[in-house]
Amino acid sequence: MSNHDFDSAVESYQQALDAFLKGDAGPVSEHFSRRDDVTLANPLGPPRVGRADVETAIGQASAHFEDGFMRFEEISRYATDDLGYVVWIERGEVRLVGTQTMAPSSLRVTMIFRREGDTWKVAHRHADPITSDRPVSIVLET
Repeated sequence: MSNHDFDSAVESYQQALDAFLKGDAGPVSEHFSRRDDVTLANPLGPPRVGRADVETAIGQASAHFEDGFMRFEEISRYATDDLGYVVWIERGEVRLVGTQTMAPSSLRVTMIFRREGDTWKVAHRHADPITSDRPVSIVLET
């Protein structure tokens, strides 16, 4: 597999987020691995492990959205023949179910892709709202 194939997989995932932000989890879910070790750490809950748990979390997250768009500020990307990663900031606007106005949204994202057969699948995605400097005190449990 070439780096072009990896780049195409990353671009396809970005396009799938359009449907996700309109409440349709299917296209994003299709990009995730079907293997038992797939993981998702989204900002709405604890890390999820395994295909069923990850798919449930993707569906639950997508159900919050009615509309939106994202831009991708790429930080880093690298791929070998079998593994690749991308780090970016997703910035855009979203409209939550039951609301009338769009609201800004920003997530720091790390995604690990792996080759499965003749395609690239997401093996891990981590997203959180930390997109600017914060004091160390935010990690303390008080």
